Amino acid sequence: MTENVSAASGQSQNADGKVKSDLTAANKPDWRKSFASLGNRKLWAVFFLGFASGLPYVLITGTLNAWFTNENIDVKTIGVFSWVIIIYGFKFLWSPLVDRAAYPAVLSMGQRRAGILLLQGVIIACLAIISTASPQTQIGLIAIAAVLCTLAASSQDILIDAWRIEIADENTPIDVLAAVIQLGFRLAAVLGGAFALIIAARIGWNDTFRILAFLMTIAVAGVFIAPNSVIARKATELDEDAPRRTIRNRVMLPVILFWAWSFYALFSFMGFALQSPEEANARQFTREVGPLIVLASVVAPIALSAFLLRYEGTAKVFPNDKAWPAQFALDALYSFVLAPMMDIIRRLRYGAILVLILVLSYRFTDLVWGAFAYPFYLGENFGALGHTNDEVAIASKFFGALMTLAGIGIGAAALTRFGRMPCLFVGAVIAAATNLLFADLAVGGARTDAFMSATGLYVVFGALQPVANFLTLDVNMNEALSRLMLVIAVENLAVGFASAAIVAFLSSIANPRYAAVQYALFASLSMLIGSLGRGALGELIEQEGFAYVFLLTAALGLVAVVTTALEWLRQTQTGSTGDVTDA
Repeated sequence: MTENVSAASGQSQNADGKVKSDLTAANKPDWRKSFASLGNRKLWAVFFLGFASGLPYVLITGTLNAWFTNENIDVKTIGVFSWVIIIYGFKFLWSPLVDRAAYPAVLSMGQRRAGILLLQGVIIACLAIISTASPQTQIGLIAIAAVLCTLAASSQDILIDAWRIEIADENTPIDVLAAVIQLGFRLAAVLGGAFALIIAARIGWNDTFRILAFLMTIAVAGVFIAPNSVIARKATELDEDAPRRTIRNRVMLPVILFWAWSFYALFSFMGFALQSPEEANARQFTREVGPLIVLASVVAPIALSAFLLRYEGTAKVFPNDKAWPAQFALDALYSFVLAPMMDIIRRLRYGAILVLILVLSYRFTDLVWGAFAYPFYLGENFGALGHTNDEVAIASKFFGALMTLAGIGIGAAALTRFGRMPCLFVGAVIAAATNLLFADLAVGGARTDAFMSATGLYVVFGALQPVANFLTLDVNMNEALSRLMLVIAVENLAVGFASAAIVAFLSSIANPRYAAVQYALFASLSMLIGSLGRGALGELIEQEGFAYVFLLTAALGLVAVVTTALEWLRQTQTGSTGDVTDA
């Protein structure tokens, strides 16, 4: 019996697809191997592909909001428009199609790389369209291009993440790959954020987006230097222990209906809100319909997958079970969607519930208010800070992005030294706590001012004035900007650390056999709650102000803290590291 081994992650895959875990190897991080792998071709490919993943994400979910703020688009409309990010939260639904699609052959590229290249072409085209439009008169065109761009970008991420998990080996450990892809992603945040703000103040937003579309073409280099994945995608096939056909079909029908309703409810309201922003009540929609969307699109399919485990092996007893109309499509949906969900539940058992809550809540605090970072920094109302484009560029998108990269580096080092769960727990704590710093800024920054005065940090940040002058930025390193830079530095260090930890954790529990679907599911769930809450948050800011919202998000971040602690305790008691294990 042959094995495909990923020593770094403690995973080994048998020929029959069953995965087992080498817990001893997983608990012994090797610094020398991690640093020796830095010259590896795979890591450079992962870095460029991380850049390709990050640039459209930061442009559509962040930089566009800065453009809208400069054009005096109201916060409520920005909040509704920001729901485009929800596409990332549902990408697991089409991940089987993206995973198994037959992409056109390009040179000697495998299916993964050819698919990534095709989707990158769509992303570049959409950014080019946005660069020709005006938010004041063509917000509908921008919305269509943004939706298409986000669909292509999220689909690209499905292939990149699956490829990354599949190519992990002893020389390029999965934890190192997780950190490197975050470095590429965050570099894209610098160029798509700071660079965009700086040049937009000088040449305008349309020309800025043309330049950024060109930058996206540079990321194509990752596809050409990437090696092909060694795991071949198979056609639709049922496991030998699959449930009988009738049971599978009866479960698939409500799943299909639940997903169809979720899409209709969400995107029909998004379209209505963009057309009639004064009539749409995003807060009410999120409160009343949001939980139903989560139940229908996530909780119900997972619960039905758990139900199907009771009938595993019954296909052998009923080999001639009558076929239904469109049976091939039903079998494909089961094989590519429910079977990977069943695999998760089979391996984690009741721990799957805890992991589900952890994944849903972990990134809530930074995702839910991310769309309003620019309105908070640049705006004048509701406790916003009223900074200029250049000030935000140097504080958030240059200095802050460097702090995020530093946080990722610290996270990567901590992962190899202390392991995943301690890092995951610390990341949850600091990600929630840093929202309190922003709440202080929103009410004048008295506590931050007292700390900086006592420690002499005003002098330190004031010394950065020559840097701003060298960059020809219209920036005065005053106390208000210094306070913002300190808070952003702390928050971005925390986010970088937490990002490295959660990517490593999600990668470790994904079965290489179902890499595309399972990682897409985990990544989607990690964004779902925060993305759904954005529409309501825009209205809440207008009603209560930014300070109230930051206190609220800090409190809600405690959910991730508690669930991470419980998952750490569960793993300690069961002797599991969180890696893929046999059922």
